[in-house]
Amino acid sequence: MKIPKTTKKKPYIEFRFNKKGDMKLKTTSDWWGGINDGFYCTNGTCGNTCLPENLNRYIESFKKRKSREIEKEIRLMQNELQKIQNYKTIV
Repeated sequence: MKIPKTTKKKPYIEFRFNKKGDMKLKTTSDWWGGINDGFYCTNGTCGNTCLPENLNRYIESFKKRKSREIEKEIRLMQNELQKIQNYKTIV
């Protein structure tokens, strides 16, 4: 994927994943807080921003963090399912 050219006005690269998992890159003047941060939009996209030289590190960190979040959600849902299966019914 081609990395966009940054400028003084837009020194950061924004990577954004859509609902299908496709990634788009663009330059921006916004910064979203570092390697352990990012953004989630109401339209289902998510991503982060960084300096061009840190792009690969930030993408890998974002993917790992997102994977951990999904694994946690799965564990919570499995616990809820187990609770429902353990409900006693009165017949």
